[in-house]
Amino acid sequence: MKVLAKYLNPRVISRVGAYGIDPKGIVEGNIAGAHKSPFHGFSVEFAGHREYMPGDDPKHIDWNVYYKRDKYFCKQYEAETNLISQIFLDASESMRFQSGDLSKLDYAAYLAVSLTYLVTSARDSVGIGVFNDKIVDYLPPSNSMQAVYKISELIEKREPAKKTAMGTSLMDFAQRIGRRQIVVVISDCLLEPDELNDGLSRLRYDHHELVLFHVADPMELDFDLKGMVKFKGMENKGDIKLDAQRVRKAYKEKFKAHKRSIMEVCEKNRCEYVPANTGLPLEELLMSYLSSRMTHINR
Repeated sequence: MKVLAKYLNPRVISRVGAYGIDPKGIVEGNIAGAHKSPFHGFSVEFAGHREYMPGDDPKHIDWNVYYKRDKYFCKQYEAETNLISQIFLDASESMRFQSGDLSKLDYAAYLAVSLTYLVTSARDSVGIGVFNDKIVDYLPPSNSMQAVYKISELIEKREPAKKTAMGTSLMDFAQRIGRRQIVVVISDCLLEPDELNDGLSRLRYDHHELVLFHVADPMELDFDLKGMVKFKGMENKGDIKLDAQRVRKAYKEKFKAHKRSIMEVCEKNRCEYVPANTGLPLEELLMSYLSSRMTHINR
């Protein structure tokens, strides 16, 4: 069978294909779809009345109200609209790291393409921005299944390089996209928490729903190393040689503290935080996340 998209895993899709990504709030869009819009139109669910204005179509006048109040009122309806999602993917040099079968970027790519498949399968739209110290690639939203293959190809061609500059990149990203969309950030978050806060707060200003997938390799989480190890800086940090066992406890405390800081920034900006361990099968991560999301929406 010809593989049309490197990062579209049939096993993952077979497990999570029945799930959808519905917004937790109302969305804006231009195409009739399955999600409630904040705009009032003349279709789908009745929302209320407003006083008739010259130029309004008389067919929308509520004659029952007229007979009771001797005044013209138009029926208003809550239109249904399409969902627009935007994926913001970290392709900085640190995303090349791997201790297992997949680098952090490969895992993130499978995640991004799987989410793209789920969104476009529901006839909703998805776009993507890829960044390191700036936005290096951008594809505007599309609801075509071709978006799956285009996004996979775009990531496949992008070699991880340079430092992470998420704050300024997210601000640039916010300028390129509309309002009230779902923005999914996928990154290893090797940055200062204040930088992340600047970018997320800019997106919250435009009323986006935010999700952060914090990608980490099992080696970064557990630091299961022994003896003298040479650590290579992946973003121009230089190399250092250390006794891994002696620094393991201090490292793990630092890593946990950094993770807490990232989670606090997310909480401050009402951004959903999702840890993404590259040692966990992607279908398990997605099934857990999408199940919890559906539970939240259906409450």
